[in-house]
Amino acid sequence: MKGGETLLLSLWHYLKGYVIVEVHGVSGEKFLNLVTYHGIDIWHVQRKGDYIQFCTSIENFKAMKYDAHKTRSRLKIIEKCGLPFFTYRYKKRKLFLFGIGLFVMMLWLLSSFVWLVEVEGNTRISSMDVISTLESNGYGTGKMKMKMNLRTAEAILLKQYPDIIWVGVDYEGTRMVVHIAESVLPPTMNEKQVNPRSLIAKRDALITYIAVEKGKPMVKAGDIVKKGDMLVAGEMPKGEEDPSLYYTMAKAIVRGKTIYSLTKTMNLEQVEKQYQEETSKKYVLKIFDKELTLFKQKPLEGTADTMYTLHQLRITKLFPLPFGIEVQTQIGYIPSYYTLTKEEAEDLLLSNMWKEISLSLGKQATILKREAYFKQVDTQITGTLYIVVEEEIGYPVENNIEMQDKGETLNE
Repeated sequence: MKGGETLLLSLWHYLKGYVIVEVHGVSGEKFLNLVTYHGIDIWHVQRKGDYIQFCTSIENFKAMKYDAHKTRSRLKIIEKCGLPFFTYRYKKRKLFLFGIGLFVMMLWLLSSFVWLVEVEGNTRISSMDVISTLESNGYGTGKMKMKMNLRTAEAILLKQYPDIIWVGVDYEGTRMVVHIAESVLPPTMNEKQVNPRSLIAKRDALITYIAVEKGKPMVKAGDIVKKGDMLVAGEMPKGEEDPSLYYTMAKAIVRGKTIYSLTKTMNLEQVEKQYQEETSKKYVLKIFDKELTLFKQKPLEGTADTMYTLHQLRITKLFPLPFGIEVQTQIGYIPSYYTLTKEEAEDLLLSNMWKEISLSLGKQATILKREAYFKQVDTQITGTLYIVVEEEIGYPVENNIEMQDKGETLNE
């Protein structure tokens, strides 16, 4: 409580204005006693060598001159503090004061808009989809806060995305933060309200293994299937005595042999860049979707690469602004040309093709065979890589069927 009172008292002294005074003379203590006796307010009293220093208001300083004369003390103002002295000091600098006022007004105006939209708490729903939905309904960057109803924005998201069970939209500075809580997916054993699904082939394949837990198998080991063929239908008979079908979510492990192929071309003539220390920079101010060149150095002669670095301007983390400084740095280099041998080019091509194909393979894919073929025409060499793998080829899709009796959908 005392800390709060001290803070308020200091603020009051600053707004009213005060002076820091030195008292010189042999009767300093007698002077202080008279000032206290007459009810003149002073604070931060301290002795410094052969004089006494304290703070008091402008009015009190004038009132204590009689006591100083009576005790033969000499008063000296060493510093004037507070808002009245600040405004007096700059009252003739009208342009400076106008600039400060304009800056404060622009700062307030910019903080009244939303310059960044962030989505938190989502796992299945794409953040970009949520942001696009908000922007298409008038809730996006560049919009004024007071003209947007956040409760309406929440209702729009709840209606657009059935997987959202709760959403909260709040402002944090110039950011609009969307907090999302998604519904919990039901356990796989409980298929109440789950649409019937079948499994189709995601690639051309030779079926090597099939084990069906739910659904009606449409293929067997040894069959050749095309991409999109039905593997396991999302339907099952109700029982031995009742051959009629009910619709369910197909579950099965279907593995097959598939073939991946990739062709790439490489030039035997290669260039290696030897970067130099010499650089050239260009500074561009980005305001919304506009660009303004602030400073540009002389472009480098010869060959060079350009590196782009964007510095987003912000007051704090909570207050990003629609301004940014883009630094375009040219880095010169000296090209060094060399020629690959046929063997070196083939090894490099094979490595690049394998890296690219391996990104498409599943974690449980088994490599059965790998073959590579190369062909050279003049200074270019073309490589083709074939890979035979055994992998899971089932892909779930919703049944594109019309149930005869929707109320009869059963669950295991």
